[in-house]
Amino acid sequence: MEKINTGLLTLLLDHGYMPVLCPPAMSYESELINVDGDRAAAILAAAFKAETLVILSNVPGLLRDVHDAGSLVRRIAKTHLSSYMDLAYGRMKHKMMGAAAALEQGVGTVILGDARLEHPIQQALQGQGTVIR
Repeated sequence: MEKINTGLLTLLLDHGYMPVLCPPAMSYESELINVDGDRAAAILAAAFKAETLVILSNVPGLLRDVHDAGSLVRRIAKTHLSSYMDLAYGRMKHKMMGAAAALEQGVGTVILGDARLEHPIQQALQGQGTVIR
C-alpha cells in the first residue's frame, strides 16, 4: 500500500459517514488487490496523524506463550519492539509488523487488543492488551 486518499475519507467523515475499509485495495491499473489489513491500518493511522492505533485480534494481545493467555506482554517500549517479534506467530506477526510501521510513521501508541471482550476498543484504550509506545 502506497497512499491513502485522505481527502475522500475526510469528506465522508465531515458529512457524517463512517467509512468501513477492508483489505481489498485498488492498483494504479484499477485492479483490485488484497493488502494486509493491519499494515493498511498503520498507514491510514499515520496519514491521519493518529495518536493511537488499536489493532484487534482473537487473543488478549502479544503472548509469550501462544497457549497461555496469562502470558500477555502488557507493555513494550517502541525502541525494543524488534526484540519481541520472535514471540509473534501467524496473524500476530502481521499485527506486530503493522504496529512497527505505524510507530515508524509517527503514531504515538499502538494497542493490540482483544476483540472478544465487551467494548473491545474502550477496553484497549484503557490499557487492556499489549500497549506499545
